[in-house]
Parts: sequence; structure tokens; C-alpha cells
Amino acid sequence: MFEILLVILFVDVDLILTEHSRTDNDYTKRLLLSDPDVINSRLVEMERMYQLLKREMIDMNTTLSTALSEGKGKTENLQRTLQKVSDSGSTYVRWGRKQCSGTDTETIYTGFTAGQLQEGPTLSSRYGGPSNILCLPNNPETSNITTVGRSLIYGTEYEETFFGAGAADEDAPCAVCRSHYTYASIMIPGRKSCYSGWKLEYHGYLASNHYGYKASSYICVDNKPEFLQGGKSNQNGNLLYATATKCGSLPCPPYDDNFAVYCVVCSK
Repeated sequence: MFEILLVILFVDVDLILTEHSRTDNDYTKRLLLSDPDVINSRLVEMERMYQLLKREMIDMNTTLSTALSEGKGKTENLQRTLQKVSDSGSTYVRWGRKQCSGTDTETIYTGFTAGQLQEGPTLSSRYGGPSNILCLPNNPETSNITTVGRSLIYGTEYEETFFGAGAADEDAPCAVCRSHYTYASIMIPGRKSCYSGWKLEYHGYLASNHYGYKASSYICVDNKPEFLQGGKSNQNGNLLYATATKCGSLPCPPYDDNFAVYCVVCSK
């Protein structure tokens, strides 16, 4: 930087010489060139300019370093936020299918739809026991400990052709799914599309056990159900029937009598 200022000085001196060459006063020219006060004042001015430029460069470097540091911090915060979003997710069961599908959805495990026996050997034994339906994984870790079996769990069959041609007596699969970038999942009965702001995972028909047998939960069976390989035999364990609406205490409209009920699974 100082070398640049010296160049400027020499240029100024050259201009001074040129200007004075146009006059006839050689004595004045020699006096100006040899005047130490003139040269010293210019050197002092150049030093001042140099110090100003130096301070400006230091300030610019400090500002740039601060900006880069803040930018790095913001980038790291953004990366952490994106990682948290990526790690988030909600889960649901896709009944009647072996795999999950859809954008940003993973299959946690695939398995067998299962529940308690749909009826007991006598009328009085048709009641009691658990009512929920489970998705048992197809790669279990068994305990190897026997029990008397006062609580039992059975595989589940489609009991009607409503679920598809040849579906009767076929065994029902299931898959447990995780929807990425979401925090909640919900099954909505009576709908085949999600409300605004929710992502569609799948839709189908509401199903449960027969109302005359043991209680079971309502589940949403995929509208294009699959069957388990080798599950055609009629074992009558836990059974699935399509659920219909019944007018009376249920207002019609908006519902209709004996119509199959849609269902949809949505995430947000």
C-alpha cells in the first residue's frame, strides 16, 4: 500500500515539474523541488491516507469475518432443524397390505392381521376377551415359554367377497408404516379423502368382526387388499366383515342405510 502512495507522490512531483517548466522562473522551480517542507507535507498527507485505508481494510475484514461466522451459525442451525424434521414422523397400520407406499413413507415391518377367536364353542363363551386387532410381525422373537392359553390370538380372514374376487377365507396381511416429516396420523371413518392440510396415506373400507360374535375394533382395510400366501383354507379364526351404516340413531342423511363405510388414513 505504501509503495502505491510513493508512486502517487512521484506522479504529483512530475506534474509539478511540468507545470513549472512552462514558466521562465527556473529559480522558483529549483526552489520548489528542493523545498523540504513541501516534500514533508506531502509525505505526511500520504501517511495519513495510508492509515485511513489500512483502518478501512481492517474494518472490512472484521465485518466479513463476522458475517461469515453468523452465516455459518445460521447454516448449522438450519441443518439441525432439517435433521430434526427428517427424524420426525408418525406411524399407522396399513391393513390388508404387505408394504407401505407413497412419498416419504417407510415400512417398519410387515406382518399378519390378528385378533381373538371370532366366537366361542358356546353362546355364553362368545363374550369377553380383548377387542382390538393387532398387526403381528412376520419375523417374531418367540419366548419359548408355554402358557395355558386363557388369552389367545388368531390370524384373520376376509369373510366376504366384498373385499375382492376370491377374497373369502383368504388371510389378511398388514404393514406398520412411518410417514416422514409428519407428527400425527389419523384414521377417518366415512371419508375416502383427507381434509385440507393433511396428506393421504391410503384409503379403503371400514371392517370389523361380526356383530353377533366377539367384539373387535374397527380397522381400515385397504381398497386393494392383498392375501397371505397359502392362507386360503377356511380356519375361521378372527374374521373381517365390511361395516355398513344403519339409519336410526345415526342420521340419514348425511348417511345412507346399509351402505359400506369408506375410511382414509391421513398424516400431517
